[in-house]
Amino acid sequence: MSSRSFAGLLGITLLAFGSAHGQDDLPVAVQATEIVQIKLSWSNAFLIKAQPPVLVDAGSPSDLPEIERVLAAHGVKLADIALVIPTHGHSDHAGAVAQLQRASSARVALGKGDVPMAKAGHNDDLKPTNFIARLLKRFAIDPNYEPFVPDIIIDGSLDLAPWGIQGKVLTLPGHTPGSVVVVLDDGRALVGDMILGGYFGGALFPQRAGQHYFHADVAANLENIKTLLKLRTKMFYLGHGGPVTREAVLEGFDLVDPLAEASTNLGH
Repeated sequence: MSSRSFAGLLGITLLAFGSAHGQDDLPVAVQATEIVQIKLSWSNAFLIKAQPPVLVDAGSPSDLPEIERVLAAHGVKLADIALVIPTHGHSDHAGAVAQLQRASSARVALGKGDVPMAKAGHNDDLKPTNFIARLLKRFAIDPNYEPFVPDIIIDGSLDLAPWGIQGKVLTLPGHTPGSVVVVLDDGRALVGDMILGGYFGGALFPQRAGQHYFHADVAANLENIKTLLKLRTKMFYLGHGGPVTREAVLEGFDLVDPLAEASTNLGH
């Protein structure tokens, strides 16, 4: 590959994942339980400011210092984190989990289908959904991270009440065999890579909802989105870009609102 081709590909890579070193964290919701979006080198993680604090996703292997910085800005230490929930086992979401296990007493909860990935410290075989994704898979993504063993294996659902959160974790395989989402009772959901916000990994129009670059099962992932819509989800917090509204998801995936449809059927 020529140096010019490599430079062009590197530019695509940077845009695709929206590298955000040095950017401030975004407090994306202030409700009964505040959610703080943490922009990392390749992805987003989220601090749920419950008592005790919970972290959803853990970025790439190099992201722990940025996670620690943002937590400190919100009065939280690494040692305070009680639960870490990787939405799936890919290196840009589970890459710093092993480090977090050493730096805190946090328990780690992972979907059953992604346990083999975690124990291997290596991504599964990514299934691209478009041309840019094929380039990223070949040239940009480091699939390796430090292996870890989860403390809690989620097979179905996990009630978050013991951590002071009104909500649950649901296993919704589609993006990966063990993908999970955190669904709060107030209509917010943290969905990992079920949905992509905007273009080029969220670098442009991050509030637009669309297809992620990789899915193990595209059809199953779409059914998962429909499931969350039926659960009255109003706001979706994403692994890249976002957050996006219910209306953006309906538009981005060309879906009919199942709640409106049900209401219409009841009227007949």
